[in-house]
Amino acid sequence: MPAAAARFVRAEHLTADYVAGRHIALTLTLASIIAAGGALMAVHARPVDWLFAPAFFVVANFIEWAVHKVPMHHPMAPRILYKNHTLIHHLAFTDRNMPIARTAELGLVMMPWYTMIGLFAVASPVMIVAGLLRGVGLSGVFLLAAVAYFLMYEVLHASYHLPDALLNRVGLGRLGLFRAAQAHHQHHHVLARMSHVNFNVTFPLMDRLMGTNEAPTPAETAPTT
Repeated sequence: MPAAAARFVRAEHLTADYVAGRHIALTLTLASIIAAGGALMAVHARPVDWLFAPAFFVVANFIEWAVHKVPMHHPMAPRILYKNHTLIHHLAFTDRNMPIARTAELGLVMMPWYTMIGLFAVASPVMIVAGLLRGVGLSGVFLLAAVAYFLMYEVLHASYHLPDALLNRVGLGRLGLFRAAQAHHQHHHVLARMSHVNFNVTFPLMDRLMGTNEAPTPAETAPTT
């Protein structure tokens, strides 16, 4: 893997017509459609139903951890997850070569916009059970929480791979909490550790509960170039 990473050329894995703005717009459009459906259902939610939102975030954190740990790091069906993540993303961005060099390289960081459909299909049993137990309103609350979590994942993950100069300019780079989360993810990009530790990109809750949390080294907490 280190030799493959040294030979990896990011530009060779981007389609000629890739535009980061279009990618983001498609993701936001699909997220808006799902959120609109969730909002239509959530108008039927009772006040107590909204108290389930934190629990749904915990469920989303587990799904994030499980999908990242298993199909994204093991060659199993659908193998495209393993190919896009382990064989492309991790070779393009090693722990000491994390930042994108140009905007187009966000295509090697962000999930394809249609991935959201598959992830929501995986999470749909939670929505169905919520509806059966407490009605369509709670299902709507779940959808809204799930969309918010997915967008948070994408924004944070993309931010971890931005250059330090840009992060400092917008203020993120000066936030200790953000830098800690970035270092947690950077340690996941150590090629020898990527299949074993730090699978949460958002909050390392499941990493801690499941025993996959590993602290970054001092060198990894230093600003990247």
